[in-house]
Amino acid sequence: MDARHIRLRPAFAFQFALANAGAFAGCLPVLVVLVPLKAKEVSPADSSDVLSWAIMTGALVASVVNILAGALSDRTRTRFGRRKPWILAGALCTAASFRLVYEASSAQQLVIAVAVFQAAFNMMLPALVALLPDEVPHARKGIMAALLAVGAPLGLGIGSFLIGFDGLTFANRFEIAGGLMLLGILPLLAFWGESDDKDEPAVAKEPSACASVPADKRWKDFWRIWWSRLCIQIAFSITQGYLLFFLISAQTHAGVLGAAPPETLLGRLFLISTGLSLFAAVQVGALTDWIGRRKIFVVASGVFVGAGMSVMAAWPVLIGFITGQVLYGIGVGLYSSAEVALAAELLPEQSSAARDLGILNVGNALPQAIAPGLALILLGEAPTGYQALFLAGALFAVAGGLIVGRIQTAR
Repeated sequence: MDARHIRLRPAFAFQFALANAGAFAGCLPVLVVLVPLKAKEVSPADSSDVLSWAIMTGALVASVVNILAGALSDRTRTRFGRRKPWILAGALCTAASFRLVYEASSAQQLVIAVAVFQAAFNMMLPALVALLPDEVPHARKGIMAALLAVGAPLGLGIGSFLIGFDGLTFANRFEIAGGLMLLGILPLLAFWGESDDKDEPAVAKEPSACASVPADKRWKDFWRIWWSRLCIQIAFSITQGYLLFFLISAQTHAGVLGAAPPETLLGRLFLISTGLSLFAAVQVGALTDWIGRRKIFVVASGVFVGAGMSVMAAWPVLIGFITGQVLYGIGVGLYSSAEVALAAELLPEQSSAARDLGILNVGNALPQAIAPGLALILLGEAPTGYQALFLAGALFAVAGGLIVGRIQTAR
């Protein structure tokens, strides 16, 4: 076996984690901050409906592209490797798609622009995520998953904070998001060398914890982790997609958030949850490798996320949003490190890692369509509609955590 696959190489771990954080720094702030602001610009009277349709359409496109791009990545053979061409092409196309979002002047144009943006980002994502099963030994997946878990909250927190500065033009905010993404990904593309094995990487041949388990049981647990991810990601999508509008509603109807603009407050709240997510993720990732158990942390994550969303729903004032984000951030950290490592262990066929991860990633993308659908149903008279939406998200989070308890082929 290639010696580099016996241990987790620090240089690769840093490049992989940085690329993952850069990818999310380019994606999440655009979806969470800039697309809602653009929806409010193109359709002030129906901004929440426009946002819902844009996110739903984009999520459906993302679900299809994710599986196709993952399967094609598994079968790609070039002098640069299987994954690099897809990561680079996806990153460049994502950056280019920002212009469509920026220039959208109607609701229809915004929906199309978000769909193109999601297609481009999901060209890159399955190939990038596949490096976890491709390159990381099973005994080190927990710590690597913890480093990857930093990516989404760090990208969202730092990206939202930077694009939220007063005095920036709308175009500047897209430029910052694109710059963060490319700066994060370029070191991995420049310095990481893929496995020389033309059939599959050495790590894919390493026996997993459930390699001797019958295929039907492996697939059952694969679908259990898929349903768990779907439920918890619905909660994430509600928070990421509608917290800004919830803050605007609370400020408009009750004036309880102080003098800071809602988008500035959103950036500060995400920094709070980001810091806690990072701390929890790093601690839990190493711990799961040490004790050999991951399920209990995913169950706990659902409880924390559900509790945080319940607090924000029941107590929509400044201290309530802060308290909710504290609990939510801890839950995101627990989930992000433990669930990613658990999912990597449960892949039914290591030789088709990107395809199977693409299927799992539908559990990330589809909630972005389900959450807006729930919003269209539940958002009646503000602010009670947002409270109902966040309570629904809390229920999904708890349910997603409990589903993991039924997994049998991994601990």
